Amino acid sequence: MSPIIEMVGMAVRGFLELTKPKQTALLMVTMYGAYLAAGGLSPIDIVILSAADFLAIAGTTAMNMYLEFDIDAIMPRTSGRPLPSGHVSMGSALLFSSSLFLAGLFLASLFSKPLAFTILIGFLADILVYTDIVKRRTPYNILLGGVAGGMPALGGWAMARGSIGLSGLLLAAVVMAWIPMHIWFIASYFYDDYRLAGIPMLPVISGPARASRATEISLAIMSALTWTYLALESRGLIAALATTMISVVAMKKIEDFRRNPGRETARSMFKLASPVVAVVFLLEAVEGVFGLL
Repeated sequence: MSPIIEMVGMAVRGFLELTKPKQTALLMVTMYGAYLAAGGLSPIDIVILSAADFLAIAGTTAMNMYLEFDIDAIMPRTSGRPLPSGHVSMGSALLFSSSLFLAGLFLASLFSKPLAFTILIGFLADILVYTDIVKRRTPYNILLGGVAGGMPALGGWAMARGSIGLSGLLLAAVVMAWIPMHIWFIASYFYDDYRLAGIPMLPVISGPARASRATEISLAIMSALTWTYLALESRGLIAALATTMISVVAMKKIEDFRRNPGRETARSMFKLASPVVAVVFLLEAVEGVFGLL
């Protein structure tokens, strides 16, 4: 392989890593799930939704990486990311992230004002509220920053229904209620990293017991939200039942962790988190398409 091709390949990989592909893909699963749950089946809408939300999510994520360069450089687990490692320059990252987000917002605004609204709110919640204001100041940062995580689901719903309704807000809130499990257990696993960087995640500031209790409450809320959605939409019974059962199992594992906290247990709980929200939205999608009860 020639040096030029190798350099281009490294640059492409660096820019791709700025978008956190796994995280972006998971958020898009919630987007598709909410779109289908709302009864959307238009191929054209799906193409527009996919392009606009992918660009917006990827751009917002890359902007977050740009703004958290100093944190990533301190934490051992993130020091090899494109910006701290020097594989991507700061100027290139800013241009890349801004271009992606603005392209997504512009595309959405052409076809769906409600979708564009959710994209804009997601960006402001992530970049302004979470990254710039609360992340470095309060252990409850993700409760506010979680709004951004719920916006792809709300955007999918809005694309299908043409407006932002209560049911769409409930699905967005499901994602928000799931986020503590996703974030606080990875913070428990990388406790020393967050402490070194001075990021006041709840497990670091208050300990694993308090964070575990708070996570159990968030899972109970997530389950309750799916039942409320069922009451409003008269569909989603299988998803609500599955969410409740999964939440009960997760709470049992969290209680075990609370009594005997350990890094590997925290890691396994973090790995469990992503399939949880994916299953919930896949089931909501199936019931939306087929009208199952």
